[in-house]
Amino acid sequence: MKSLVFKNFIINALGILFSRILGLARDVLIALFLGAGLYSDIFFVALKMPAFFRRIFAEGAFGQSFLPNFVKARKKGAFCVSVLLQFGFVVFLFCVFVSFFASFFTKIFAFGFDEKTIALASPLVAINFWYLFFIFIVTFLGAILNYKQKFFITSFSAALFNLAIVIAAFFVDKNTPQTTLYYFSYATVLSGVAQLILHILVLWRNPVIKAMTLSIKLKRFRVKLKSFYHNFFHGVLGSSATQLSSLLDTSIASFLITGSISYLYYANRVFQLPLALFAIALTQVSFPKILKYLKSNQENLALNFMRKALGVLAVLLLLAMIIGMVFSVEISQLLFQRGNFTKEDALITAYVLIAYLIGLLPFGLQKLLSLWLYAKFKQKIAASIAFKSLILSAFCSIALIFVIEDENLKVLAVALSSSLSAFYLLFANIKEFGLRRFFDLISWKLSVLTCLFLSLFGILLFEFKGLMIGILIEIFIKIKGIF
Repeated sequence: MKSLVFKNFIINALGILFSRILGLARDVLIALFLGAGLYSDIFFVALKMPAFFRRIFAEGAFGQSFLPNFVKARKKGAFCVSVLLQFGFVVFLFCVFVSFFASFFTKIFAFGFDEKTIALASPLVAINFWYLFFIFIVTFLGAILNYKQKFFITSFSAALFNLAIVIAAFFVDKNTPQTTLYYFSYATVLSGVAQLILHILVLWRNPVIKAMTLSIKLKRFRVKLKSFYHNFFHGVLGSSATQLSSLLDTSIASFLITGSISYLYYANRVFQLPLALFAIALTQVSFPKILKYLKSNQENLALNFMRKALGVLAVLLLLAMIIGMVFSVEISQLLFQRGNFTKEDALITAYVLIAYLIGLLPFGLQKLLSLWLYAKFKQKIAASIAFKSLILSAFCSIALIFVIEDENLKVLAVALSSSLSAFYLLFANIKEFGLRRFFDLISWKLSVLTCLFLSLFGILLFEFKGLMIGILIEIFIKIKGIF
């Protein structure tokens, strides 16, 4: 059983890693063609909108509510059909609504944009938003795969979004950024279609899909969804708080110097790599396992599983944080400094990355601990914690903006506030999980040894940073010479 979980974690992590590598390639191309200015800010706002609602209605509240209720449901096929039809219809209507009132929604997501910028961004928002419809169905099908302990397809399919942008880049010119925006937007929507087709092909003969088909043929798919909706709406509050925080960050950045939205986006993309590779990959694998343990009244096994997962995750995140902080400037320059993305842009992005990385450990650990609340159907408590975190982040952002005098560095206030809110999220989740229960999960001797090792690792990494970069450059030159 342990080897199966480890295998699933590795498979899921590999799928996410492949997707994130392509994601970095995508961001390198976006930086090349759009730089860090007006057009990149517009594109990131257009992307932010479907991503915002995706994480609420798809990966967030929906995912956290669907799986526990799916596990409990007796008629799984009928349950799935009811959920898909009802939610699919609502999401479709919502996409139509946003398409007609794109200017209004653009103003909400980028309140600091002037009328001219809103006019440029609105058509792109209308196009990009249809990605939400396809990705909702993908998330629904992905949840069925996760229940069957199959994680690779869902984690891998996200790579199709990045691949679509990379392919679109071959047809654009960096001297025509406005045309580039439309190519990238249509590529985004088509990637959603591609992900949907992939999931349909994989699930074609799945027992749950067969049960759904039978329910439709017999017209027996009317099941009570009261419990699901109860958990979902509380989950919406929790997920929307997290996404409102992201929306608030974008809105605040729109009032700062041009390019601030882009700095946050590029730095956050790098920050999301270890977070997704370790924290998200592990929590996706852990959630079905914890649910099954608790359903069969095996809480001790669930806690033992949490103990091991927490230890592994903490070490991986701390290593990633140290490496990211030490090489932040080099990472930013290597990935983004080319074309319309200047050396100054790379330096500011590196500072923002460091500010985000401060919160990497608490962000990752709270994701794992929050699973306990969702598995225990405590979505309401999770929502309350998330909203308090949102208020704290907003207050800190505004306060720090006034404290930081350099106009170019005011964007750091947003990233630092995000990290501060992560510490609150962690402590609040520990409190709900139970302080005594949490401390029982920790091996103190191992923790001390790990901290000493990581401190030594960080010092050595910083001291020999120049030497390591020199060696890497030499290796790169030799490889380049061979080819």
